Amino acid sequence: MANKKNAKLVVENPPNQKKEDATAELKLNSSFLGMAVIDVFKGNVQGKDLELISAFKVLAETTQKIRSNDLSSLEEMLFNQSKALEQIFVSMVRRAKAQEHLLQFQTHFNLALKAQNQSRATLQALIQLKQPNQTAFIKQTNIAHGHQQVNNSLENNPIPQNELLDEELDVGPKMDSRATIKAK
Repeated sequence: MANKKNAKLVVENPPNQKKEDATAELKLNSSFLGMAVIDVFKGNVQGKDLELISAFKVLAETTQKIRSNDLSSLEEMLFNQSKALEQIFVSMVRRAKAQEHLLQFQTHFNLALKAQNQSRATLQALIQLKQPNQTAFIKQTNIAHGHQQVNNSLENNPIPQNELLDEELDVGPKMDSRATIKAK
């Protein structure tokens, strides 16, 4: 059995890249940084025996799935986080109810409401992931309440707004085609 303390992550660099650059690229990789955070907190949940190189590989594989539009791991994570936050909400409400002093009651109840709001936001993110909004690009807006605002797109209208037609703009005939009259 190999000693887990001696396990190392092997950096493979392409022939046209220096080893230092490949190492820096790896250490700034999101999966590597996620693994580093997991390493700091692993004793709280996973225990001390979590193999970090295996964790890095799982994070990298999950990242590849997300890149190929398999969002099932994100959906699972968001749902489970919302349920955990719901549990925190219930726990904080129960603790608030048990308090005899207003300050402790208010503190626990505020934490409960924050957890509830985060649970709602997490579920909203999950819904956005499953059903993204349809975006509509509107080229003109007319608002007739009091002042009127009209926004026209310049892509179909080559003449800038609020400019007089003159010969400098070679866009066609002048608006007033009558002959000019000399002043007396």
